[in-house]
Amino acid sequence: MQGGERANDLDWEHVIEEIEDVGGSQPSAVKSHLGLAMLHALEALAWPGHPAAEHRQQETATFLSNAQTGSQPGMQQPVDPAALHARALEQLRKLPQPGGVPPRPLPQMVAPTAAELRDEEFGATDLLDRIRSAPPPARPVISALPR
Repeated sequence: MQGGERANDLDWEHVIEEIEDVGGSQPSAVKSHLGLAMLHALEALAWPGHPAAEHRQQETATFLSNAQTGSQPGMQQPVDPAALHARALEQLRKLPQPGGVPPRPLPQMVAPTAAELRDEEFGATDLLDRIRSAPPPARPVISALPR
């Protein structure tokens, strides 16, 4: 030990940095799970007759539950449902069309709030119903890609 250092002294700067890193990764994980829940919900509604539609609904439930479990009341980064929906629509547009079947038109906007998405009482059925009940686009947001 040099200069009167004590073995028990903590490197507070490092400890604070580690806590901030952990605190920053959890909101990112929650947003990621919510984004995946939205994407799977849109896939289920875009191709309701596809054999994987039920699986996509189950995945919606899983990702939504994971997000809600990881959500903390004091999280600093707000969740923007409109941005999650827009990003999921963009991701969906880039996916190959199952069996060459074009997707059903999907709404450009959805109504769930950030608080609802974090509420453990708000489930996959609620999210799917909100998307179904949203006004349809004036023209299809996702169109069939040229072959």
